[in-house]
Amino acid sequence: MATTLRPRGHVVVDATGLLCPMPIVELAQAIRTVAVGEIVEIAATDFGILEDAPAWAATTGHEVIGQLSEGERHTFWLRKLHD
Repeated sequence: MATTLRPRGHVVVDATGLLCPMPIVELAQAIRTVAVGEIVEIAATDFGILEDAPAWAATTGHEVIGQLSEGERHTFWLRKLHD
């Protein structure tokens, strides 16, 4: 059985059960709390996160370093690239 290595978030946001736009609002708040180079992990059940998180990262200049969907739960790892 293969093991998937997952990044470790310096801050973990559980946005399960929240609807758009709240997962991105929570992500934006969380990214402000970490240092440049650190990672925010966000998990959400709103399928909109699949498009919203990468679009938000591109717009704000941060980096998506991983994504995993397990059933209805979607997790993203984003690296803060600037203040």
